[in-house]
Amino acid sequence: MPELLFLLLPVAALYGYVMGRNSYRQSQLKQHEKINQDFLSGLNLFLSNQRDKAINVLIENLEVNNETFTTHIALGKLFRAKGENDRAIKIHQFLAQQDVLTPEQRRQSIIQLARDYVDCALYDRAEKLLLPLLEDKACAREARLILSRIYQTFKDWQQAFDAIEPIETQDGEPYQVTKAYLLCELASEKATHEKIAMLKQALSYDKKCARAYLDLIDCYIELRESEQANQLSRVFADTCPDFIALLVPRLAAVFPDDAIRLDFLISISGQIKSTSVVAAIADIMERQDRVGDARKSVLGMLDKHATISGFAQLLKLNAKKTDAPEAQQMMLNLEKMVVNKVKQLPSYECEQCGYQGSLLFWQCPRCKHWGSVKPIIGLTGD
Repeated sequence: MPELLFLLLPVAALYGYVMGRNSYRQSQLKQHEKINQDFLSGLNLFLSNQRDKAINVLIENLEVNNETFTTHIALGKLFRAKGENDRAIKIHQFLAQQDVLTPEQRRQSIIQLARDYVDCALYDRAEKLLLPLLEDKACAREARLILSRIYQTFKDWQQAFDAIEPIETQDGEPYQVTKAYLLCELASEKATHEKIAMLKQALSYDKKCARAYLDLIDCYIELRESEQANQLSRVFADTCPDFIALLVPRLAAVFPDDAIRLDFLISISGQIKSTSVVAAIADIMERQDRVGDARKSVLGMLDKHATISGFAQLLKLNAKKTDAPEAQQMMLNLEKMVVNKVKQLPSYECEQCGYQGSLLFWQCPRCKHWGSVKPIIGLTGD
């Protein structure tokens, strides 16, 4: 009998193991079934446009773990993208309060909550969340970017620059451009010599920073350093051709002599399609009593690059060539009407979001990109 009991012990142990394993599996199945039921219940509420109830179901019944964390985050991002920031905040606040999160998950929850606050203009709350993250290497980069965005909103250029300056820019990222334009904003408040140093630093971040070039040219004009202004104008024409219309009004101060200025304008007119450049050429030729040459220059430009402004310039020159007073006055009146109409059209456009306006903003008012608003080039522009 004792031998039989001894032989049955392994069988009993195996039976207990199998039964325990089956019990654990059944418990897991019931838990997953409950999660699926809760998820389907929440989904049904979403489809019924009962979003607040759906969120409560998901938050109260779906346990936060590695499987459901991603779902919560994705749902919060979806609400934020649709402008429903109060719902996004509710989800991300719930996540940030959970004790079961890994350090990485907690950081991600706080970052997403800070983004919710920024989109709701609750900047002080976002800043309070982000400042402690600057000491955490794992999320300091993202925290700095959001903080810089907050400070830019309040035009606190120094703090905005200090926040973003340590960030190393990766391929395709615009942060070097942002640093350059923030330095331009800071330089605008400085004395001339300090301003020049900061603008040169801005160009070290972004060699195509149009504002830095133009502000530097203005500084050299102010200091009557004509040689530096001359050289920088030539570099600007090669580096920032899309902004050439902004340089043309400064050229009279850079090249006081008409002949030298005309040579410069002609040298860049073959490389840059610009009504402003050709109009400046025509004005100099007109003052030199070379109306025929001026008209030929405008006609050549219109043949390759037709613009309404160029047409107005041609009307003005044709009026000069007309002897009949009535015809001359009619052309001048027509030229005035065309010019007035052009002034009513937008002069600048953002290449990132398509924003258009009559004023130049170095930071797009809509998408907040720096240096993306440029003079419109084409029929209605330069």
